[in-house]
Amino acid sequence: MPYYLDNTFLLDNPWITVVGCGGTGGFVAEGLCRLFQGREATIVLVDHDRVEPHNLLRQNFYPEDVGRFKSQALADRLASAYRRPVGYSVYAFREEDSRSDGGRYPGLPHYGNSLIIGCADNAAARRAMAESLPGDPRRWLIDAGNDTNWGQVLIGNVADRDFGDEQAFVDQTCYLLPAPTVQRPDLLTAVSTTPPDVDCAAALDLTDQDPTINQMMASLALQVVRRMAAGTCPFMGLYLDMEQGTVTPTYATPETVARVVRSGSELAIVA
Repeated sequence: MPYYLDNTFLLDNPWITVVGCGGTGGFVAEGLCRLFQGREATIVLVDHDRVEPHNLLRQNFYPEDVGRFKSQALADRLASAYRRPVGYSVYAFREEDSRSDGGRYPGLPHYGNSLIIGCADNAAARRAMAESLPGDPRRWLIDAGNDTNWGQVLIGNVADRDFGDEQAFVDQTCYLLPAPTVQRPDLLTAVSTTPPDVDCAAALDLTDQDPTINQMMASLALQVVRRMAAGTCPFMGLYLDMEQGTVTPTYATPETVARVVRSGSELAIVA
């Protein structure tokens, strides 16, 4: 029996936040503007890094963007090209927290209750995104991460392993899934393998990273968004191996969720 992820949160002016506007996030941001042409949708880009010359090889930037904040450069260009508002933040993702002892962080943004797409390559950002999940169908998180020529796209909305998986599936609809950091706890200890402050040629030599990996990852993330919006997304994860030329899905089923919640993720070896 196939199960499809709940899509009600994407039907009425969804709020979609892209965290990390570098390799994968820049292409995801532009793809969202294409996917949601003619539809009401709030798109916000979050990244506190600036464009550097070596970013031009694999990221969605141009020479005139060098020195600007990545989120701002993308937001300005996409807003002009697609004739729609595109918001941005030049601060690290951290949402105001109203759940802990009444404490609040004045001035920090609220990123809506629809969808967060994480394209960051560091544990701190992933932890912040997981902590922003309310643990119910109001907000989902997609995490796209990669290394040299492989990567994964993970989907979930509950950061607590003890969320009660018996409530996750009703008829053919999946309302709850373990967050990416529950599926893959190692994401909270992963570190970037790309040395900082190197030019394009050196980046290729040092990391041996395929120059098309980020566009491939963005395409997978956008496919998940498209199918979620249509109510036809059966995936809990997609695993890309460019060396083998394969995309391997993990389907959202009660059995898979129970295995993750019970024993921790051993779904794939992708970091």
